[in-house]
Amino acid sequence: MNNEKLIFTDSHEADATFAAKQYYGCKYSADNHVSVMAADTDKPAGIVTNNPASGEAAQVLKVGRCPGVVAEAITFGQSVRIDENGRVALVAPGTDTTMYAVGQCVQGADALDEVGVFDFNFPSAGRAA
Repeated sequence: MNNEKLIFTDSHEADATFAAKQYYGCKYSADNHVSVMAADTDKPAGIVTNNPASGEAAQVLKVGRCPGVVAEAITFGQSVRIDENGRVALVAPGTDTTMYAVGQCVQGADALDEVGVFDFNFPSAGRAA
């Protein structure tokens, strides 16, 4: 499956290894580096599209269509966020303002650690509620 339609990517030094985290979300850390997500409240910076070790260049998708490893079943058209493990998850309905909505599903996935395809827009990430 090659559904990548990259529109805007950037390169950042990885502060942690992403060797087993291709297509996971990342967050900014010090000095314009990126690291693994640690909490639902972290503001996501993008999706890592390669497999960098710590200190290597991470290619980070900021805007565009890209695969993403999912945290749960997600279907076409649903709004998504990045969870505390870097997986793509559903935006919880209601008034939770601790999460950032980052995109929409274009090809669903049925279970944890499967890969779906999403239209992402990280520079415009806003609180989910």
